[in-house]
Amino acid sequence: MLNKLSEKNMLVTGASSGFGWAIALAAAAEGANVALVARREDKLRELAALVEDMGVRASVCTADVADEAQILAAVDKARHDLGPIDVLVNNAGTNVTERSIEDTSSDQWRYLLEVNLTSAYVFTKAVLPEMKARQDGVIINLASRSALHPGLGGGVAYSTSKMGMDALTQITNQEANAANVRACLICPGSANTPIVMRRPRPPSQEQLELMLQSEDVAETVVFVAGLPPRAHVELIAIKPTHL
Repeated sequence: MLNKLSEKNMLVTGASSGFGWAIALAAAAEGANVALVARREDKLRELAALVEDMGVRASVCTADVADEAQILAAVDKARHDLGPIDVLVNNAGTNVTERSIEDTSSDQWRYLLEVNLTSAYVFTKAVLPEMKARQDGVIINLASRSALHPGLGGGVAYSTSKMGMDALTQITNQEANAANVRACLICPGSANTPIVMRRPRPPSQEQLELMLQSEDVAETVVFVAGLPPRAHVELIAIKPTHL
């Protein structure tokens, strides 16, 4: 019996930790070959070994997603190693401790938009034509509840970048649904990942345990990626039960 993602090639950005790491493992467990994109090659190679232990292929695509040339090189390497990309997961993201307009510098604003939003646009632009030509493909954009409820908790630059992910997802669907290509925006609430420790007041261990865990989001991604082409989930908001 085939697994949900057997014979699918998935590219995951921000794969060296947090959601990306868990998504790669969950996808591999369901039979997907996985292209791993992040800056830390040592962590990607560690993850690639775990993926390959599951009997599927892994491609290590070291790249800084703030650099368009490195993004395009990563996509080319993924195609070379695995073949056409069936599922793109735009997961890479970051935040800064400064959250208000007054405290956020222009450099921080630009950097967060490059990493959190522009990278997703560039990856999408790179794979969308081949998905449309094949009449099949899934693009999953990992945003945040800040995409739906922007505020100082996430910060001005982070919230803006995640709201932009919503617009990118909707326009991708308008452009590509007719070709059986589906884009989904997943908006997790507070989650126990490294980025949460960049809050002005980092959460306690008790709070971390109440948050979403990376595997919760990974299971959600696999669910969306494994749906038949006739079924399209546009938006998922997932939050901790007790926070």
